[in-house]
Amino acid sequence: MSGVHDMGGRREEFGPVDKSQHELEDWERIADAVNYVLNAKGHKTTDEMRRAIEGLEAYREMSYYERWAAAAEKLVVEKGLLTQGEIDERAAALEKRWSGG
Repeated sequence: MSGVHDMGGRREEFGPVDKSQHELEDWERIADAVNYVLNAKGHKTTDEMRRAIEGLEAYREMSYYERWAAAAEKLVVEKGLLTQGEIDERAAALEKRWSGG
């Protein structure tokens, strides 16, 4: 069974891979750190993460780090580490603090 990752031979449809480098944004660094900690604490496996990423409805519209952040959020909720409400509350508080509001 092919997953959403399996795009071999479809270059004409999606175009070449953009290999240019860019400076990571703060939220991308945080997404990477969250995933590192979830791995280090044994809260997720590579297979779980792949399943969560491939199950994202908007997979093709998301950037690399958007996929990782959304999949980590999905797994954290599935495993009962946080509720969706707790995540939303914390995200709103961070947004308010970072935007100066």
